[in-house]
Amino acid sequence: MVKRSMRTLAGGLAAGLFLAAPAWAFAGTVPHAFQAGAKTIMAMSHGQAIILKTFPTKAGLNGYTVQVSPGHALIMYSTKNGKYVFMGGLFTASGTNESVRYAQKYLPAADKPRVISPVDVGTTVQKTTNFLIGKPDAPKQVWMVADPNCIFCHLAWEHLKSYVDNGSLAIHLVPVGFLKPSSLPKAATIIASTTPAKEWRFDETHFNSQEEEGGIVPKAQVSAEDTRSIQANNRWMNAHGIPGTPALIYKNPHGKWQVTPGIPRNTAAFVQDVG
Repeated sequence: MVKRSMRTLAGGLAAGLFLAAPAWAFAGTVPHAFQAGAKTIMAMSHGQAIILKTFPTKAGLNGYTVQVSPGHALIMYSTKNGKYVFMGGLFTASGTNESVRYAQKYLPAADKPRVISPVDVGTTVQKTTNFLIGKPDAPKQVWMVADPNCIFCHLAWEHLKSYVDNGSLAIHLVPVGFLKPSSLPKAATIIASTTPAKEWRFDETHFNSQEEEGGIVPKAQVSAEDTRSIQANNRWMNAHGIPGTPALIYKNPHGKWQVTPGIPRNTAAFVQDVG
């Protein structure tokens, strides 16, 4: 059963649709020192991403402002040789997250992260379109924001799956679709099913890690309502400062909302911290 957002019928930008951009020309557009990483980013996105800006970082990495879909830009980093690309927090020894500073400085105004409390995120995530994976009465409940083509979401699911299967953890899956052109129709196909949890498991069981593609095959025609539902989730994600997927939202043992981006480093410790 899918819990639908009350906002899905509202109009607005199709935040989750990829811009059908032509292959990006490197020469004369991106400084030579940044081209190796830019080529890797373009290869990962199958030519759909748009490099908006480049910048150096204190860590010696190359920084990029990347538009992955209309209304959704994020900060990415690469090694100098471009062989490794990643996104997420970039912390100093003192604990300062440089990624926040770079986001404020280099992202378009609409994409700059806002200071939003975990309470606001935790309260509003329950109003998104989502579905339950696991037992409704599981003692631990987590909301997971995920794209069906996201390999990090796939890895997070693989780490958490055993806890779902043994009944100790339930995941409220909040589907979004922005990473690839097929992401939105795949997400819409999943929520269109009468058994979305089963469809999600299929997507992950048949995930192609090499191509970073979920296993679900999108329907030839996706309903406008289901498309709007995913777009509404995309807008919620942007509006609440969640820069990428996965994002794990939960209450700790003290009843306080927590937001964990990415894959938990220690799965057992993470699950223990879920109230």
